[in-house]
Amino acid sequence: MRYALILSAALFAPAHGQQPSLTFDGCVDSAGRPVPAVPDGGQREFVRVRDDGGRLALVYNPDALAERSEATRSFLFAQACARINLGLPATGISAADAHRADCWGLETLRRSRLIIDPDGVAAVQADLDLSADEWSRLPGPERRFELASCQRQAIRLPSADRPDADRRALNACLHGCGDRLFRCQGGALSVAGDCMRVFDACEADCGR
Repeated sequence: MRYALILSAALFAPAHGQQPSLTFDGCVDSAGRPVPAVPDGGQREFVRVRDDGGRLALVYNPDALAERSEATRSFLFAQACARINLGLPATGISAADAHRADCWGLETLRRSRLIIDPDGVAAVQADLDLSADEWSRLPGPERRFELASCQRQAIRLPSADRPDADRRALNACLHGCGDRLFRCQGGALSVAGDCMRVFDACEADCGR
């Protein structure tokens, strides 16, 4: 079953000694229109926006930045998608707008369940100490990431000493919210409008 994930990431078998290749899907523009994610193992950049006469696509190299974790590379793809969803230009944006997209990308990973707790956020933050060569493969601007400053009403996850049934119940509840969001949006994944407000309320109820 496909849940209403703003970002989905899948792994493929890696070559010996390399990170697994990633494939992405689920980006939309500011009007809720799907933005294709196109793999291109020949390009130097990890991710870039391609504009074919107003038809945007995110072109990414699934094997670039292989020394970074799956979650970090998923975040960087989500951040590039966020620029499109927020109506920002592909390049030449301010550090403040880049931070807005950073927070959107982080929220994407949370909603997609690729990060579920503060430790996961901290791990991505620590992994984002990028070299000059890595920055040259990203849309920029070069900056220090401040993911801890991205505010969100966190869901209270069952603690480790609670029964596994609590965790399964929470996961089922969140997936149910995702199904409702997907149906509400008619299959178009977006982060704005009444559908997302209903999803936020459903998610908060799961946390309680």
